[in-house]
Amino acid sequence: MATPLPSENTFDHVRALDGEHVGYIHMTDDGGFVPFDLLHRQRGEVSELDEAEALLDELGLRLLAEDWWLDLDGERVKVLIREVRRATVSVSPALTGPIAKSIDLTKTIELLLPTDRLHQAG
Repeated sequence: MATPLPSENTFDHVRALDGEHVGYIHMTDDGGFVPFDLLHRQRGEVSELDEAEALLDELGLRLLAEDWWLDLDGERVKVLIREVRRATVSVSPALTGPIAKSIDLTKTIELLLPTDRLHQAG
């Protein structure tokens, strides 16, 4: 299924426990629900609403702390996510050194969502 954002059949999912926006849920024409993370990636199949919500609740904001690869000028560059907004994500190159999860604060790359240039490291 292609990412349906934005769509009148897609709504924000806010985790009840802490009020964090953790993704989107798309309602299909036949009344099913499909969970999408903050990067507009489909994270599960068509299911009941409570199942889609539970999946997004479990995923939470983990993706923001993970390592990522960005396709940039014909190569893959290690980046970290700085900020996610409804239509864009900002990333910065990861730095190697004694401090874990350091980024180059002088370089920010803004990508429109959804994007096929960003890949989870692992």
